[in-house]
Amino acid sequence: MLKMIAKKSFRLHALVWSLFISWETIITNILYEMSAPVINYVVHYAITIALFYFQSNKVLPWIGKKKLQWLWIPLFCIIFLLIYILAHWLGEIFLTHLLQKPIKPLYGMTWPSFLRNGYRGLFFMGFSTGYYYLYSFIAQRKHAQELETQQLKAIIKQQQTQRELDMMQNAFLKAQINPHFLFNILNYIHFQSLKSAPQISEAVTRLANVMRFAFDVEHVDDKVKLGEELEQVEDIIYLYSLKKNEGTLLLDYELAVCNLQFVPLVLLTLAENCFKHGDLSQADAQMQLMLEDDQLQISTWNKISDHKPAISTKTGLQNLATRLYNAYGDSHSFAYGPDDNGGFSVQLRVPIQLVLKPVSNAAVNTDTIALP
Repeated sequence: MLKMIAKKSFRLHALVWSLFISWETIITNILYEMSAPVINYVVHYAITIALFYFQSNKVLPWIGKKKLQWLWIPLFCIIFLLIYILAHWLGEIFLTHLLQKPIKPLYGMTWPSFLRNGYRGLFFMGFSTGYYYLYSFIAQRKHAQELETQQLKAIIKQQQTQRELDMMQNAFLKAQINPHFLFNILNYIHFQSLKSAPQISEAVTRLANVMRFAFDVEHVDDKVKLGEELEQVEDIIYLYSLKKNEGTLLLDYELAVCNLQFVPLVLLTLAENCFKHGDLSQADAQMQLMLEDDQLQISTWNKISDHKPAISTKTGLQNLATRLYNAYGDSHSFAYGPDDNGGFSVQLRVPIQLVLKPVSNAAVNTDTIALP
């Protein structure tokens, strides 16, 4: 983009200088019937153009940074005029030897030529100064427009952020209302079926416990005790055991792991994965939690089912891997996949030091059925 702008600017400057040189050359030939070799125009206009841009791009910006500008400006004008006159005189000396013209006294430096070059020096110095201030004005205006555009973008972004926050707040409030409404319905079903169908009542109780746990931990930024989530895994096992002619998930864990703090919903996700994708009619699924080699080791195994669910995004374990990495980084290991025995296994290891951190003060409700 900058190269394109520089190219366009160069073309514009070249066009303006070409028009000016052509106009001045034609006027001089018509009015004074004066002409010179092309090299003569090239040398003198090259000197003029070089001094023009040297003043506008180097000298004037340098003077603009000085404190005593009233002193520097007249001093510069005098120096610039002397340099302009001297440069053109040296150019004339160069042309005299190049074109082998007769050598004039002082190479043509006379008072008329001195005054003529001084006048042209003032002329181009004025144009160079005007160009500098015009360019500075355009640059400042462009900068102001860019700042204004950035401010507008910042305001728009702030408004969008505010709208997103409002939407998130509304969604959060809805997320609070909807589960409580559902819990009230489950509470009603529980009491209605308590006498007539105690098994259904017990199932509703355990389902409510799991749902409440899952809902509450979404609002807990830290970790929860493994013992609390193990209770929910046992409820899940009970609910799936209501199916007839189905196997179950064999849960085996050391009591010492119950007081460890861990990322919530990991065990429930692994248990759900066993029930959802495993063929428990052929072999029971297994989940084991143990402490070994200063590590918490969690493993699951299930027979792979030939009948996959109709809808399966296969993102449960991937999302779980992301959550574990965000919590423990490279300190943990998490592997899963099929084995040679037609089963699917998951292996998770976390250093014991990382699961001994204190639990957040935000409590997770694990009452039996404390429904609202």
